[in-house]
Amino acid sequence: RKTDALGGTQVYRRPVDLPDRLRATAARLRTTPGDLLLALAVTAASIADIHAGTTADPLVARLLAVPLLLSLAWRRRHAEPVLLAVCLLNLYLGAHTAGEFPPQLVFLALLLAIYSAAAHTTGRAAVRAGAASLVLVMAAHYLTPDGDAGDFLPQLVWGAPWLAGRLVRRQTLAAAESATRAADLQRRREQDLREARVRERDRIARELHDVVAHAVSLMVVQAGAERLRLGATAPETTDVLASVEGTGRLALADLRTMLGVLRDGAADDELAPQPQLSDLPALVERVRAVGLPVELELSGSPVAPTLGLTVYRIVQEALTNVLKHAGPVPTTVRVRADGGVLRLDVTSPLPVQLPEQRPGGRGLLGMSERVALHGGSVMCGPEDGLWAVHAELPVPAS
Repeated sequence: RKTDALGGTQVYRRPVDLPDRLRATAARLRTTPGDLLLALAVTAASIADIHAGTTADPLVARLLAVPLLLSLAWRRRHAEPVLLAVCLLNLYLGAHTAGEFPPQLVFLALLLAIYSAAAHTTGRAAVRAGAASLVLVMAAHYLTPDGDAGDFLPQLVWGAPWLAGRLVRRQTLAAAESATRAADLQRRREQDLREARVRERDRIARELHDVVAHAVSLMVVQAGAERLRLGATAPETTDVLASVEGTGRLALADLRTMLGVLRDGAADDELAPQPQLSDLPALVERVRAVGLPVELELSGSPVAPTLGLTVYRIVQEALTNVLKHAGPVPTTVRVRADGGVLRLDVTSPLPVQLPEQRPGGRGLLGMSERVALHGGSVMCGPEDGLWAVHAELPVPAS
């Protein structure tokens, strides 16, 4: 509605194009626009063919053909009734039309109805529709003036669209099953990825618990030792140290309360002291003992225990991947901590077959989770004919 300058009201209607009207009509009739158009086209052509043909009573034939052929609009939702209607029309025309079987355009409607029933029915409904349509097609052939009991034309007329419909249905069901399996597989992968993230974060939390608990324990011990050393000579300082010692012990208790539950069912190696950057030479020696030639280069200043633990785990995972995918090939590990950044590079020859980076894998996931904890970045992949792992992690100020 629109109001003009004089206060009058005019109603403007938005023009509706033909496709919109067709879709709206098809929706009201509970069919599709394509099926509706197909039914109208087949009906119009069949009526014209009946009018120009040699049917004994063209008016009755047209009156019968219009509703029966229009039922093709519902050939998907109601395949059996539509097939029965078209077969009965074909039977009537076969008995009242001179010439060869079958009438041409009604024959096309018959093929479409048989195909639709084969493609959209299953189980007993398919058997029932197939048997009934075969009997009616054969009866229509034998009722025509030129019908021959020894002719295989009715079996061919019925068999070709029926076989095509069954093949299409099989392919449709297979495609739907494949889509369902793909969706289920995607959901399982996403679930596995979420579980892997949770497990990896639990492991990192256990390791951080050990590192933080060790550091806080040292602070508590040092504060207690200093408090005992001072004795009564500095009561104010002693009170402060006692407060620091008590706060530290409370922090340790809170750590055990919040994170200690993660140790339930933990493996023995998870209960061992956590490795540091200084343990990399020992790791390299163990890897060399199993046949992997590794060269290690360490340079730069010492780093915090949590950062050292992260570097150790990344190198451990990278060397494990080299053994798994490339075998005993020369590998180089370089760790440099300078300028406030720790750079880690692990390079080895490319494997014969590149490892598949599956969404649910824990190796790269563990690397990314650990590096993200420190605000760094990691890259894994082919580089200049080598397989490389590059990580950069910021080194906090001392």
